[in-house]
Amino acid sequence: HDPLQETQLLYGERVRVNKYRDGWAFVEAVEQPEFTHAQRWQGYPGWVPVSALKRHDTYAVPNLVVTEKWAETWKDGYIRAPATWRFPLGTRLQAMEMGEQLWRVELFDGTVVWMPYQAGRDLDALRALPPEERRRFIVRNAQLLVGDAYYWGGRSPASLSDGVTGVDCSGLVNLAYRAAGIDIPRDAHEQFLRARPVGALRPADLVFLSERGDPTRIVHVMLYAGEGEAIEGPGTGTAVRRIRVAERLGWPPERLASGSLVDGQTVSFGAYLP
Repeated sequence: HDPLQETQLLYGERVRVNKYRDGWAFVEAVEQPEFTHAQRWQGYPGWVPVSALKRHDTYAVPNLVVTEKWAETWKDGYIRAPATWRFPLGTRLQAMEMGEQLWRVELFDGTVVWMPYQAGRDLDALRALPPEERRRFIVRNAQLLVGDAYYWGGRSPASLSDGVTGVDCSGLVNLAYRAAGIDIPRDAHEQFLRARPVGALRPADLVFLSERGDPTRIVHVMLYAGEGEAIEGPGTGTAVRRIRVAERLGWPPERLASGSLVDGQTVSFGAYLP
């Protein structure tokens, strides 16, 4: 648990640089909407090494999103020479589909790598899916992270060999939606602010918990998986888990409603899909 870590950026995410200092840049992660820091909507703020950034006057609009936990790449279309790049779930890339066998991915420095076709999905095709199918896909994405370590500020699948260490509760939800082509805020409180209140849960809807004694401050989020179960990152020292709502909150979802109190925390339901 590093209390100074705010979030993580995936390859290709856009940031707005506000200032530089001693090899670091203070940026807004414009693809991660945030409200609490400045009491206004902005990109998630924080410091990153300047070496992690690349200036692009013309932004290449991505058309592919990685939908597996990790996507390996190769230097050639014959899958003979592994490339050094591995892309985590939710990474968006500029790619060309090659006969439903491979993706030809062009990186920002002009390098071309090849990725297995099954490791990614076309963003336009994902966004055209019927709502119920998108809901199932979001749950499927979250399920990929079950067993990964909870990590404060984490927003990537666990991979200890790379020093990438997992997700926090809202990072899990953000990634599950991002990998389905849906952009939602980064933190639980902001996810609550922009979600549509609902009275009953459907798969991929969100269950929010407030700070104890303060129903206006949301501090935790879980993704409803259907059939009375939820997927969540419980907290530091634990792993992402799939758990029955009745075990987690004391009541099955059909016995709960927005405004219910559980151990001093107010429960709220929210949705991003019709």
